[in-house]
Amino acid sequence: MLVRRWTTATVIAMVSIGFAVPAVAAPGDPADKPISSKQQAEGDRDSAAEREPLTPAQVAEQVKEATALQEQLKKDDAAIAAASSELAKLSAASNALMSKVSAARTAEAEAKKKEDAELARLKRLTAEVAAAQKDLEGMAVDAYVNGPGLLRQVAAVIDIVAGGGEGADAAAKADYLANSRSADEQHFAELAKKQQESAKKAAAARADREKKTAAAEAAQKAAATAVAEQQKSVVALQKLAAGRRGQLEDLGVADGTLGGVDLASLEKIATTPLCTEENASYPNGQWPGSALCALESAPGHMLRPSAARAFDALSAAYQKANGTNLCITDSYRSLPAQIDVKRRKPTLAARPGTSQHGLGLAVDLCGGIESFGTQQHLWMQQHAPLFGFFHPSWAQAGGSKPEPWHWEFAG
Repeated sequence: MLVRRWTTATVIAMVSIGFAVPAVAAPGDPADKPISSKQQAEGDRDSAAEREPLTPAQVAEQVKEATALQEQLKKDDAAIAAASSELAKLSAASNALMSKVSAARTAEAEAKKKEDAELARLKRLTAEVAAAQKDLEGMAVDAYVNGPGLLRQVAAVIDIVAGGGEGADAAAKADYLANSRSADEQHFAELAKKQQESAKKAAAARADREKKTAAAEAAQKAAATAVAEQQKSVVALQKLAAGRRGQLEDLGVADGTLGGVDLASLEKIATTPLCTEENASYPNGQWPGSALCALESAPGHMLRPSAARAFDALSAAYQKANGTNLCITDSYRSLPAQIDVKRRKPTLAARPGTSQHGLGLAVDLCGGIESFGTQQHLWMQQHAPLFGFFHPSWAQAGGSKPEPWHWEFAG
């Protein structure tokens, strides 16, 4: 039986233009044994939310492999290497801008939360001021009827004594009533002052929220522009790769199918209806099923509606280029699940209530994407931003917590 040997040159040429590299198992290799869907599901559950962080040595080794592949490509085909390098640059720009979009949207949400709190406080104080004002108006009417100053107090004392206060100390009661009136007036003045201060804070919070909203919209616009440039680069690279078909066959790639990215898959983002029109916002980890959508390409996983639609489109493009749907181990994570992971992995998991998984905007991927320097990870780097997904800076090879498997939706 003839077993094809894939050279590094062949692999990187295929990777750069999106060819799927067939998996060749050696005789007796465990890969020859089929993995049942049940075993796959169990493996996914075991690794979901529990994957250990990469060590510095592992990151360095993976980056070294990625660099070696790029260097080999430069030797094999300068034109494809240049086009691939340009795409990498544009993809990185799109990724960085989408990261800014995510941060801007988070800041906007926090500003909106603060604005809502200030408005609620202002509403409460306004009601209290109205009630206190009503009490003062009652005093004014009483003073008009019974006379101002001491006459009013004496009249009030007479009313109390006549009402059954036999043996009461009239002077003490007059003093008490005078103090009560003074206290009511002071309470009203304090409430009015708090109301004015709250109104200023509410106005400032509103201005801050509007500023954050403008920043988020500007970031979104910049990201959209970058993605458009990236898409042009993808098309250019695929056209160049099509012209290299004969050369690739000479390298040993027979009957290959041009992959790259299926740009038609992008249309699914605009044409596929959302599974739900519910657009309310919920606390982290407390999103109801009615506000989430199941992933068609990954049964058992859920994301926010727009993120789920984009993920399925991305998975379709990935499937056409690589032969399989995106492999996923974790998606939306409820608050109880976050608490459980934090309990079991205190140094690994994010503080419960802060994870992007708890907002239905993050996924953890597998199938090769979980390692830097693989063709699968490279494909994601080059194409995921076209579908609204990005790799956070903290999760990149040089980030504070390298996680090649963690990707987020910027929409």
